Amino acid sequence: MKTIIISSSLSNKSKSFLLCQKVHKELQKKKIQSEIIDARNIELKPCHLPKSVSMLEATSKIKNADNIIIGMGIHNYSISDSLKIMLDTCFEDVEGKFFGIVCSAGGEKSYLATMHLNQMCMNQWKMIQLPRIVFATGKDFDKNKIISKDLIKWIELFTSEFIDIGEKLKN
Repeated sequence: MKTIIISSSLSNKSKSFLLCQKVHKELQKKKIQSEIIDARNIELKPCHLPKSVSMLEATSKIKNADNIIIGMGIHNYSISDSLKIMLDTCFEDVEGKFFGIVCSAGGEKSYLATMHLNQMCMNQWKMIQLPRIVFATGKDFDKNKIISKDLIKWIELFTSEFIDIGEKLKN
């Protein structure tokens, strides 16, 4: 099972990137082939412009993955512009793929913001979502580290279920 983890934040202090790193480590511990695509390393261009070389590479990795985990920050109760650009330009040939969401938000009340992403993936590409979402807020972090033991347990459960369900869907 080959999993691509997309960290869509462009912030140098991205908490969602920390979540993606933790998920990546958990998958690797469980012998799952995974790789992080970091949007900060991609020259993102809107869909009406030709793709950059780094966008073409990301598109190929996403296409060749068995499944995808999308890391996002929540902005105004929705997805960021960088994630929207990646969805519009790099999500070719993803129809029917299994996906999961990990996100970081500024506050507790934006937990439903991932539904926009869920709707896009399920309606446009008929993707299948892991029902669990990793949702974190600022209180779960300190000095660029995850400090919440509950969040760490949640990530462990998320990765275990992602593997179990992903393997079943693959067969």
